[in-house]
Amino acid sequence: MRFIDRPLGLAIGVFFAGAFVGVLLVSLSPNARDFALLLVQARMIVPMQAVSRFGNVMVFTTIFLNNSVPVFLSFLYPFALGKIKWTPPLTVRRCSILLGSYTIIAAFLAGLFSLGAPIAIASALGGLALVTSFLAEACIHGPLEIAFVLVCIAEPLRIIPNEGDLVGRLSKDRWLLPLSLAGLLASAAIEVFLRV
Repeated sequence: MRFIDRPLGLAIGVFFAGAFVGVLLVSLSPNARDFALLLVQARMIVPMQAVSRFGNVMVFTTIFLNNSVPVFLSFLYPFALGKIKWTPPLTVRRCSILLGSYTIIAAFLAGLFSLGAPIAIASALGGLALVTSFLAEACIHGPLEIAFVLVCIAEPLRIIPNEGDLVGRLSKDRWLLPLSLAGLLASAAIEVFLRV
């Protein structure tokens, strides 16, 4: 199955919509800014400071594992939907809603918290200079991470068509998981060891 398709296009669009909303929320609301700053510290800054004492290999591992979470969830979620014995049985329409909702929500939250909110926080704390520095430091690994994560986030939406069982449709794309993980390994290596 192709992975450059409409579900990926929708996931990309929703991701950037989430990023735009993140910028607006953090820029316009002091409460949202405080919450986003707390979240960035808890999710990014504090863990990186903690593991940096153990060297670059540990930082590399932590970044890779953090980026792999949405990738694994994107396969685990439809697998669980397909394995659960639903009473009454899960209809095609309800299954489609559950799968599509995951892609939309996950892509939106990824854009909100991984791109929009950090950029708005950087702008609030250091102005254009800090935003430019933030984007320059992520100019290679950032787009790679986003691409490999969104390809997998689009997977639940990709397997909606009603042909065969859900787990069977998912297994046709099983090659996508190791491919994305390999890409995330490469992007984490670029981020930590090449610092671009």
